[in-house]
Amino acid sequence: MRAVCLIVEVCVAPLKTQTDPHPAHIDVTPVRYTRCMGVRLSKSRFQKGLQCEKALWLAVHRRDLIPPTPESQQWIFDQGTEVGRLAQQLFPGGVEVAENHLHPAEALASTRRVLAEGVAALYEPAFEHEGSFARVDILAAAGDGRWDLYEVKSSTSVKPEHITDAAVQAYAVEGSGLALRTINIVHIDSSYEYPGGSYDVSALFAVQDVTVEARAFMPSVPDHLARFAAMLAGPEPAHPIGTCCSSPYACEFAPYCHTFLPDEYPVTALPRINDSQLHALLDAGITAIADVPSSFPGLSAAQRAAVALVASGEPYTDAAGLGRELGSLTWPVYHLDFETVAPALPLWPGTRPYQTVPFQYSVHVQHPDGPVEHREYLHRGTADPRRPLAERLLADLGTTGSVLHYTAYERTVLERLAETLPDLAEDIAALRPRLFDLERVIRLHTRHPRAVGRTSIKYVLPAWCPDMSYADLAIADGQTASARYLRVLRGQTTGAEAEQVLDDLTEYCGLDTHAMVRLLDEIRRRAASGEDG
Repeated sequence: MRAVCLIVEVCVAPLKTQTDPHPAHIDVTPVRYTRCMGVRLSKSRFQKGLQCEKALWLAVHRRDLIPPTPESQQWIFDQGTEVGRLAQQLFPGGVEVAENHLHPAEALASTRRVLAEGVAALYEPAFEHEGSFARVDILAAAGDGRWDLYEVKSSTSVKPEHITDAAVQAYAVEGSGLALRTINIVHIDSSYEYPGGSYDVSALFAVQDVTVEARAFMPSVPDHLARFAAMLAGPEPAHPIGTCCSSPYACEFAPYCHTFLPDEYPVTALPRINDSQLHALLDAGITAIADVPSSFPGLSAAQRAAVALVASGEPYTDAAGLGRELGSLTWPVYHLDFETVAPALPLWPGTRPYQTVPFQYSVHVQHPDGPVEHREYLHRGTADPRRPLAERLLADLGTTGSVLHYTAYERTVLERLAETLPDLAEDIAALRPRLFDLERVIRLHTRHPRAVGRTSIKYVLPAWCPDMSYADLAIADGQTASARYLRVLRGQTTGAEAEQVLDDLTEYCGLDTHAMVRLLDEIRRRAASGEDG
């Protein structure tokens, strides 16, 4: 899944410094351009331009702002590459154009040579047309002088951005003189159950014909190219922040574009804020929640509650409600957290693409007035971790005492384990009446201004327990935990480095349940006070 490159000529002037605290709405004065340079606009950049032209401008002119790719995101990229190569097996006997993106001229020459040889399929062929340069995942001969284009995605469905992606490639291919019969998206079929051994690619992949949709977009491609070229030749464009900062893809320039917002309590932290609400606030010069008038129009009840909470500066607890909830606890209390993997290509027989498989848990056992005991399991080796993990978990949780979890995720993992291991289903089912969702209790009966209506443990923990944080951990989030464990599983991380990853995983998962102990202690203390607020 290589890029499409659109070759444009761009005139670049010395950059102007923005001084307006609200750059999304800055009035940019035209400037004189003093030098020119050629810029290659990749397919991903074309998509970036559709999402936000300012992001495209920054990607071309301010590459210094691009942060290193997060490890969890790199793993997604690597999975996509693997899926793309596997999909080539749908069209056996094809020829790969091996030259990489650094050698476009050589890739074009190789493509012309291979086409002249009359092959049935090409993998990663290169095409050029009026400044556009495209690498196509798979091009297969249709048998009537035309070709079928296949764009491979590691998703389990076709998304709107996939249509524009394929359309840009088709524009370059047909502009090069080849006729296309169909334009298709190849994606993973989530219903595929891995039997073990080699993947059955005919069952693993689904092919969706998007010819009609792609051709509907293709006539607009030249207009988009012209607009992007004109925009890139100018100064940094103004563009409001909002949904475009995260959809359909997370934008790496969001921190830069959000610099005018305060570090504490920005209006973007209001619960479920939409673009209309956000732009109304920014247009009024309001960037901080503390500055939002109580009468500001268009805000929801939850948003007004968040504004009032921040204005008060004080946490709130419903002591009576907490007392009722906590009164149902049975001691000892077992605090439970899972870590899981969900690889695009299933690793174990009987699993499906992106199926969640637990490989680790942490349990802190808490007595009402006694010491806290820690129990844990981290699967080692490449075998399916589910049975040994479930058997050990049942032993560690015993038969009495509440099992605390944070959100419904752990409940779902347990349900999937019961489905996978029918001989243990009855024992796992016995856990259900013992389950207690701590997130639900905190959400319903507490509010803290530092969390601003958010109930993720990553926000709630430092709000209620400011001495605790994930900031200093080598692994500080679930996505990174999954990515690093999968690299160990696949032998990409070995030796002492692999052992360090396992140690880091133990520390991270253990902090999750230790955090739950601290949160429970805090809300028990507040419930015992008998006072609201």
